[in-house]
Amino acid sequence: MTRPSSAFPAGVAVRPEAFEGDGPSWVVTRAEAELVERYGDLDEGERGLTTAMFEPPLGVFIVARSENGTRPVGGVGVHRVGETGTGEVKRLWVEPAWRGRGLGRRLMGDLEDAARGIGVAVLQLGTGERQPEAVALYESAGWERLHVDADGHSLPLCHIRFGKRLD
Repeated sequence: MTRPSSAFPAGVAVRPEAFEGDGPSWVVTRAEAELVERYGDLDEGERGLTTAMFEPPLGVFIVARSENGTRPVGGVGVHRVGETGTGEVKRLWVEPAWRGRGLGRRLMGDLEDAARGIGVAVLQLGTGERQPEAVALYESAGWERLHVDADGHSLPLCHIRFGKRLD
């Protein structure tokens, strides 16, 4: 079900934007800074997001902007992984002043709709033990905890992966 861009939370418009634009760049920069603050560094697998990853039909990046449309307040991206119908979620981030208002849940719902539009049937994502609010969001939104990485290897203790089948 597609949600209108003017819907909850109030004062926010959510829509796809070109990855090379200012909105996705702003979101990714802040998301990565917060990851470094929480973990000390980015894992090798977390570096190197590219424009090609988030260009339709291979991917999409969604940005939430404040009511006046000029200021990004959050975002998230998804890119297809190979020809498997699997999409990898990247960089869900919400500005701290906007947290706790349902914006992360809204972004993930809109992302699921966008993922279906690019042929994704299963979503996966990685997070960590130092992001308990993200873990709580995914668990409450019907995501299933996975015990192996994308290649089927056991996860290190501090890594957490989730998956969700899109129906």
